[in-house]
Amino acid sequence: MIMIKKYDLWLIFALLISSLIIYFGWSLSNKAGSIVVVTVEGEEYARLPLDTDTRLKITGEDGYNLLVIEDKKAYLLDADCPDRLCVKMGNIEKSGQSIICLPHKVVVEIEGGEDPSDMDVMVR
Repeated sequence: MIMIKKYDLWLIFALLISSLIIYFGWSLSNKAGSIVVVTVEGEEYARLPLDTDTRLKITGEDGYNLLVIEDKKAYLLDADCPDRLCVKMGNIEKSGQSIICLPHKVVVEIEGGEDPSDMDVMVR
């Protein structure tokens, strides 16, 4: 039989509180993005606003992906790649998030969310 002592409960409580603080700090630091950037084989294919509902069929030599932007979220609705992992990745909406389709060499990224006047240097 396992005995839980008073100090064990304090340790569990302290770990729980610190985990919640880290989680909420991380979630508050992620800013909502404003631009969806689609790259195919390393070349920019499209740059779309996140606040405008859009459907875009991304076609390449290997197949297609169907990108949907709605409710300020982007996701791949359909693809003809064998595993369809890109479709299963779900919604992205915050700056820095991405969806990647390796068979088609497609990358969908969210950019923006920061005020450009706050930047010292912007590198491309």
